[in-house]
Amino acid sequence: MDARDQDYTTADRRREAAVFLQKHPSVLDLLCDSQMQTFVDTMGDQGLARIAFLVHNPWLDLERIIRIADSIVNISPDISQEELLQVLCRDTAMICQAHSATCRTYDPLRNSMIAAGQYNWDDERAEEIPYEDSLAGLTIKQNEHYCVPDISAEPLYREKEKILARGFNSMLALPVRLTDYDGARKIDVLVGTLQLYFKEKNKTFYPEQIKLLNSIVSRFNYVLSQQRKRELQKRSLVLQESRQALISILKRTESLDQVLSFLIARIAESINVKRCSLFSIEQSPGEEAVAVLIAGYPLDAFEHRYGVTLPFHQHPAFDEVCRLGVPLLITDARNDPRMRASLGLYLHHQIDNVYFVPIKDENNSVTNIIVLDADETHPLSNDDLFFCNALARDIELCIQVSIRSQERHDFFNQMLSFGAIAKVYAKRLSSPDTTAEELTMLYKKLYRSMLTVNDIITDRVPFARKEQFDIIELIAERLEGYYFPPQVEIVQNITVHDSTITADRKKAGRIIGNLLDNAHKKLEELRQGRLQIDVYAENEFIVIAIGNTGTIPDGAREKIFKERSGPLRPGLETGGQGLTIVKLFTVMHNGIAEFESRPESNWTVFRVKLPRE
Repeated sequence: MDARDQDYTTADRRREAAVFLQKHPSVLDLLCDSQMQTFVDTMGDQGLARIAFLVHNPWLDLERIIRIADSIVNISPDISQEELLQVLCRDTAMICQAHSATCRTYDPLRNSMIAAGQYNWDDERAEEIPYEDSLAGLTIKQNEHYCVPDISAEPLYREKEKILARGFNSMLALPVRLTDYDGARKIDVLVGTLQLYFKEKNKTFYPEQIKLLNSIVSRFNYVLSQQRKRELQKRSLVLQESRQALISILKRTESLDQVLSFLIARIAESINVKRCSLFSIEQSPGEEAVAVLIAGYPLDAFEHRYGVTLPFHQHPAFDEVCRLGVPLLITDARNDPRMRASLGLYLHHQIDNVYFVPIKDENNSVTNIIVLDADETHPLSNDDLFFCNALARDIELCIQVSIRSQERHDFFNQMLSFGAIAKVYAKRLSSPDTTAEELTMLYKKLYRSMLTVNDIITDRVPFARKEQFDIIELIAERLEGYYFPPQVEIVQNITVHDSTITADRKKAGRIIGNLLDNAHKKLEELRQGRLQIDVYAENEFIVIAIGNTGTIPDGAREKIFKERSGPLRPGLETGGQGLTIVKLFTVMHNGIAEFESRPESNWTVFRVKLPRE
């Protein structure tokens, strides 16, 4: 018998029994039944204690409790934290027959309690309340339930008038501490306070009731563990996709820009960060180093505009990562002096910590940097950093393999052209009717072809190094490296007055060279036809159009310059590697690559639009 039973008088027991029988009149029939009376007379102390527990706990509905407990196991792991807390409020309120329920989560960065889930609650709530000197904060701090039988007399409850006006007179606050495991280490995934509201005044809160509610709350850990399992599965899939990306570059079925954009997006989605960006590091002799944006997520034209340039003197974090060559985690980006230039962006997106991951070349020099921006509600964990570092190594390999693959492709094509010119030169050299002018012309082509090979071999930088040059002179130099059959007519239409542009001269040369390669192969095959080169101005662009006799088959035509929107798949080609290089280098310059092939006129033309600046 507990202390409460000792205080009861016989009159109290009679009144309690009368109330119980009024609510459950069928019990009278049981009490009058002789077999039931015999059963009660022979019942032991343990059985009687269980009956007494049910009598003193009218809130207990075993069928409902079992149903709700089972339903928690079936909650989808894809549910958001906000939705999960809504379910928590609803289910616990239904179990203890509370009228309403609310939840607040603890934000350690602001040291405050943030409004989260709610059930049967239509009034406005303060978005943020103090952690210190609040009932919700005290419940978390002590990690124990807090009973409020009379809200009007509770000093820690600050908005008494508001809550009493709704007809609530008592409240039960429970700590919510949902946990998971990081290896063998137990970690808090979600910390908060659940508050259940009742209309009764001076309500009795039974210890068994509180124990049951805590048990139901703890079952939500299962949902979090399933979420973590799903997250690990997703990350494993991303690592597999990164390996597939590397294979796709080796097999020449994907271009580097497609692979980088895809992997950066997958990093952002898997780690759940606000932004993920990939920068290339440019440094010309005698000039300040800068970081140039080449890929980013979310895919927003303003947020991640290709070519955005960040000077090192304004963004010293980039300089630090390049000098030391190791990752850098900045935990308070809005107050760190190294990130002052990005303060406006970080305030707008509520970004709190930023992670820089260097990507190096074969000489161990930093050529690219991945930047992860995480907001204050989802700070980067050690798992996030480890995962990003693993993917960074794959991106490093993709960049290096792509550069070597591009180099091999263009080198091979240029050597074929060199061999063809050398063959003609040897033939004309032994011919008695060959003129000195003709031999000089062929020798110049041989010399120009070798200079082009040198440009390809030395163009190992995975971004554009800008300089001023005359695009018409560059076209003439590249054209000089090809020998076309005498039956091929070569036409040049130059209508631009100022042909000076600021771009990467070697990469622009390789764009033109790959387009001339394709035209040369087709015209060599036909042994006749026309090559036409047009250069003209179009708004802020200079347009180089290279057309030739011949058409492209329908199946191949659909894949040229094709944009990728889905996952990487082996065997999905986007045109030959030469055209892939054309597209990549054009995009590097914020340019446009397009083509048309007209079977009715037996004509194909490729156009590359490069901005003057």
